Amino acid sequence: MPGRQSNLRAVAEPAVFIERAQGQRMWDVDGRELVDFAIGMGPGIWGHGNERYERAVQEQMSRVFVVASGMLQTEQEVQLAEKVVQHVPCADRVRFVTTGSEAVQMAIRVARAFTGRKYFVRFDGHYHGWIDNVLGGMSDPEPHGVPFAIENDRDPMYTEGKSHLTLQESIKIPWNDVDALKQLLAEHGRDIALILMEGVMTNGGCVLPRPGYLEAARELCTKYGVLLCIDEVITGFRMGLSGAQGHYGVTPDLATFGKAIAGGMPLAALAGREHIFELIKSNRVVGAGTFNAAPMSMAGGVITMQMLEEDDGAAYQRIDRMQQHFMREFKSCADRHGHPALVQGVRGVFCVHFTDMAVAYSHAELRAKADADKARRFRKALLDRGVYAGRGDRYFVSAGMTEQDLQMGLDRIDDALSSL
Repeated sequence: MPGRQSNLRAVAEPAVFIERAQGQRMWDVDGRELVDFAIGMGPGIWGHGNERYERAVQEQMSRVFVVASGMLQTEQEVQLAEKVVQHVPCADRVRFVTTGSEAVQMAIRVARAFTGRKYFVRFDGHYHGWIDNVLGGMSDPEPHGVPFAIENDRDPMYTEGKSHLTLQESIKIPWNDVDALKQLLAEHGRDIALILMEGVMTNGGCVLPRPGYLEAARELCTKYGVLLCIDEVITGFRMGLSGAQGHYGVTPDLATFGKAIAGGMPLAALAGREHIFELIKSNRVVGAGTFNAAPMSMAGGVITMQMLEEDDGAAYQRIDRMQQHFMREFKSCADRHGHPALVQGVRGVFCVHFTDMAVAYSHAELRAKADADKARRFRKALLDRGVYAGRGDRYFVSAGMTEQDLQMGLDRIDDALSSL
């Protein structure tokens, strides 16, 4: 094998083979006890080994575990779609796929078909999958004509082998800048089908939207007849049942989901307005996939929704308690060892940056003011102590995290900070 099975943001780290896991701890084949703050890079909202979740998936496997998605369906598919429509503000209709990358590509395709326009807009620091037309490229500081992304081998998402034609499909500008978005739409809005953004820049430092930015984006999209898609692959069902769009009170035309939607089973979805989804229903827009609405993923999604709904959101309340303590103690440890740190994020995920900034509102701010070298040394110190944070210095908190998991992690984090 040419290394691990996913090599985005790949760095030289020792190979680790996991044998078993429970809560937010793992044991490798050599018997080492590890702390898992990545939990699959977001899907594991229940942590590892939740008996109720596992039982629901196992029971589905004993009934039927594979059907031809273009010919046959299961009852769980309808049940999960109804839950998504119930909770997600923009969701009149839902189409299930397997990965977030696929959901994004379907959003782009249906937006082009609906508007009859050719471009979509994306933003620095946002991640929408590994497909050529959304991976990498940097906004052009001095564009001439349409502000297409420019290729740069210093881009952390740079890859060889990408079609050069894909850079002409999308426009890329800085995020959280209302004036830049206004100017872009005033000059090129007639050619733009879709504005594609994360509601919270969870892939680029857990950067929050400036107050009023998402509302302005919604208003501008309406004014220029552009569809707005919020990528909720990480925030969906992690920030809450209504996602980032519900939290901020901004309803897009489309939204993509993945990761936590099925609690760890592979599943993603595109949700949106009924009149847009008529293009899919009428087969004018094709969206195919062997494992779309796979029965075991549907079972994982249904039980996840049921468990998240229960007891007035008790699972979310537990995540809040654990995460608030985690973030507070992390910041305290960093301060105690003389390493000023910005600890920011939203429910279920946060990032740590070595900087004295009080808040970061852009990817550019973090590149300029956060100590990337110290972050690299800290990550190595954590790995040496058996702590696995997510790529991009992210820490995911699940409803399955125990006080023992967290304290073990904090003790090792404190020791790692003391070594810098």
